[in-house]
Amino acid sequence: MSDVKAKAGSASASVAPGAKTPAAPASATSSASSLAATAASKAPATQTEAAHPTVATNQKKGDPFKRTLTVKDMVVWGLICMVPISPMAIYGGVFTDSGGMPTLAFLIGFVAVLFSVFSFGIMIQHFPSSGSIFTYVSNVMGKGLGFIAGWLMLLQYLVSPALVYLIAAIAIHSMFPAIPVLALCFGFLVIVGIISLIGMKTAMVVNKIALGAQLVIMALFIVFGVIYIVGHPETSGFSFDSIFNPAKFEFTGTMSAVSLAVMSYVGFGAIATLTQEAVDPKKGPGRAMMVMALVLCVLYVAQMFVAACIDPTGAAFKGDTDNAFYAVAKMAAGPWLSILCAVGVALAQGVFTAIAQQTSIAFVMFTMAKGGALPKFMGKMSKRTNSPINAILFIIGLSIVLTLAFHFAGINMNTIAKISNFGALATYALLNLCVIIFCWFKLKERKGVKAVFMHLIFPALGTLVCLAIMVSVKETALIVGAIWIALGVVYYLVLTRVMHKEINLG
Repeated sequence: MSDVKAKAGSASASVAPGAKTPAAPASATSSASSLAATAASKAPATQTEAAHPTVATNQKKGDPFKRTLTVKDMVVWGLICMVPISPMAIYGGVFTDSGGMPTLAFLIGFVAVLFSVFSFGIMIQHFPSSGSIFTYVSNVMGKGLGFIAGWLMLLQYLVSPALVYLIAAIAIHSMFPAIPVLALCFGFLVIVGIISLIGMKTAMVVNKIALGAQLVIMALFIVFGVIYIVGHPETSGFSFDSIFNPAKFEFTGTMSAVSLAVMSYVGFGAIATLTQEAVDPKKGPGRAMMVMALVLCVLYVAQMFVAACIDPTGAAFKGDTDNAFYAVAKMAAGPWLSILCAVGVALAQGVFTAIAQQTSIAFVMFTMAKGGALPKFMGKMSKRTNSPINAILFIIGLSIVLTLAFHFAGINMNTIAKISNFGALATYALLNLCVIIFCWFKLKERKGVKAVFMHLIFPALGTLVCLAIMVSVKETALIVGAIWIALGVVYYLVLTRVMHKEINLG
């Protein structure tokens, strides 16, 4: 979860070309910087240099950048951002909405992401200095739609911190039910807020250890899950029903499940922020996204399939979908595995993902402020921490407000995730449209079968799939998304027509 989901997740948040930006803050970029440094130590002296910094690199403005990152380097960074065990947090909601077919929901979510990965790779080739969807849209479809793309990214990013705090709090609450979920949310918020403000560096080695720990937790669940399934044929069994069960399949419910499952895939654009340091800036990031998407699909599907085979009916978590995966893990191997999964999710989401997300969001706001789309005070950099301090303070304050609002309004974790996904899916739809407009119509790249598929058929399918999932997020998330778009249109018109401000996100 992850443009980091955390995904620096989750975030295709590189600074737009031309923005006067100091080096990125350590809290957001130290991992990528360490990644670049590690690769640089192994790179030949003849590597070409990148002309401009991105927020993925912790170097001084104006310094040349060695193009040292290979596809493998970027895949590792992407996996760190994407949280391989993120499906554990939303398993219950996906299982329930899909009628017991969570594996199918994650497979469809992968297809939706796959088309967008193709489109991202194509746009990076044409705009290798940028990793931001709102920059692509501004250049291809105009400033107005570019602003709306950035506005939709804000919906995804601004809701995300409150979501990951809630995910982490629910995981801990499953072990210590006496501690209120709201109190746990604020506990994680305080920790992340302090780290963000002081600019603590998160070394690449720490993130690699965290990634390794997640993979170990997942492996333990799968191994003990398989053992349990084999040993309990009366209640469990390997069955394709979790992939597709025609007796229970219902299109609306399945798409609702997909609109939740896609949360685990959102954020692959984080790799685009490494474009400036890639050995092959035009093709490398796109290939890395493709490899990462395939790896994540395998990992996610394996978790969902085993979990559904352990408890095909969902009886273990009836009435408590938020803690569904932990209940299934307890069935598989006992309380220790349930606790291990819960702690893994809590730390991955509530600390590592939250830190990266918060800084990524701050840089999106910083970039939009520099481009005239947000108030100027959002564009202030702290000389001490080298981070957009005002944007971070705003996000911390907003996270407090949203956490309280969601809690007292009774809006659950799954609905919050769908609100965030609405923004992500809408921007992915715009990304796919950019490919069709730019490559098929403007550049007229139509010759050959490959061009037809990559510049027309695939992005068209990507747009349709994203829109289909987007409108399946259910009423509350759909209403919030529609209101957010309307507010964005009004805000843009006030800025440009009433205040006569020039907005440039391209």
